[in-house]
Amino acid sequence: MKDLNYSEVEARRFKMNIYRGVISDLNVKQLNKKILEESIDIAILRIPSEKKIQISRLDKLPFPYFQADTLLYYYVDFEKYTPQKLRNDDLKFVVFNKRDYNTLDKLVEEIFSGYTNHYFSNPSIDKSEIIEGYKEWVRGYSVGDGKIGWLVQKNGEDIGFATCNTGLDGGIAEGVLYGVLSSASGGGIYTDIIRFTQDYMKNAGCNQMKVSTQVQNYAVQKVWAREGFFLKESFDTIHINSMLNFSVIPAKTIELVISKSDIEKYGEASGDLNPVHFNDEFANKLGFEGRIAHGLIPVSLISKYFGTEFPGEGILFIGYSYKFLKPLYPDKKYSVSISFPAYDKDKGRYLSLVKFIDENDELCLLSYNHLLKKNVQDQIEIS
Repeated sequence: MKDLNYSEVEARRFKMNIYRGVISDLNVKQLNKKILEESIDIAILRIPSEKKIQISRLDKLPFPYFQADTLLYYYVDFEKYTPQKLRNDDLKFVVFNKRDYNTLDKLVEEIFSGYTNHYFSNPSIDKSEIIEGYKEWVRGYSVGDGKIGWLVQKNGEDIGFATCNTGLDGGIAEGVLYGVLSSASGGGIYTDIIRFTQDYMKNAGCNQMKVSTQVQNYAVQKVWAREGFFLKESFDTIHINSMLNFSVIPAKTIELVISKSDIEKYGEASGDLNPVHFNDEFANKLGFEGRIAHGLIPVSLISKYFGTEFPGEGILFIGYSYKFLKPLYPDKKYSVSISFPAYDKDKGRYLSLVKFIDENDELCLLSYNHLLKKNVQDQIEIS
């Protein structure tokens, strides 16, 4: 899938294998193959909102997913709109450089401390790294190559910043990230930053300019509408938390064989005597190599491991989901990989991913398990 690519910056920041892309035509089969082949932890998809009906196709994936936000793009056409004069004649816009990094970091930390974006919607992402990401993002606009950033000063004080791209195709500039200290907000400061960057881009020869924000950020959208911008595009941001590579606890691998005796005992105990589990000829007619194991047998074996080996006694299943990619056959050896993408020590909660892999190194089963560890001694003391 060419539209989904490795995101080096996000992968480094969050210490995960992260891919992202804008996808207009969602091919779930190709997407599934890409996630598995690249052992992706989080796939971030931006899907045009007018094509959001495609999102339901993701139900066919074996991985959990959710909508993290909706991103809006506003445009202004300089052939039809002339930027207005600044309202505050005491503002100064100074192109920043590497010497201003400390100042920028302090501004970002204060301005964006309460701001939410799609990262905040993902429980698997370290929230402490999000502000650091904004700092890195803003610093990147001191490097040139179509990128430029300004410190906004009032009475000699740094009260905000603006970052823009001037080198986009088609004569379109982009206002990337703006910020004003809350102590300096009001009085048209943010409006003037918009007007200044509009005027700069028009004088630089750009025909249009675009800006973007999350749908819930109403205040800036009101300003943009007053300053000639119109809503043109929107994208639904989807996070697929496959977590195939990441583990906060060292992953473990065990070998497992499901015997015909295991199948017979399970069938007797459960009453599930479906011949596909007991009759090779019947199973062949359904397209299988031979009889296959009941789906709940590997789940019970996983439960046994969690309860007796790790995390061990006192562990409870809160919930699980699993999907077979290939059937499991009796008397064949499977490699079972057990990782833990999330662990809350204070609450005793685990998220574990279990993968069954056959002798041909092909993935047969994915199982996401939510676990709770109870302390028996604490329960006795409480009672």
